[in-house]
Amino acid sequence: MDAKLTELIIRLETRTRQLLMQYSKSQDEKKDLLSRLKERDAEILSLKQKNEELQQQYTHLKMAKYIDMADDDVKDLRGRIRKMVRDVDRCISMLKVE
Repeated sequence: MDAKLTELIIRLETRTRQLLMQYSKSQDEKKDLLSRLKERDAEILSLKQKNEELQQQYTHLKMAKYIDMADDDVKDLRGRIRKMVRDVDRCISMLKVE
């Protein structure tokens, strides 16, 4: 009976050590995972900020392109008006000659 009890105690101690090692390993893994999670969260935050900056730049670029197109349209419109004024002046001068 004494040998059986000693054997049970040894097995219990062995199992307890194994559980403690597994617990320690799990704690280390948990710390590693939490560290990686914090890194990912920081990366996500950084990417969100960069995304917002790029969205603002895109909006500004669209606005600048729109303004540039509007300037081109204004220049084109002014050119057409000048041409029409010249044509009208030419027609008036032709009417005066006759």
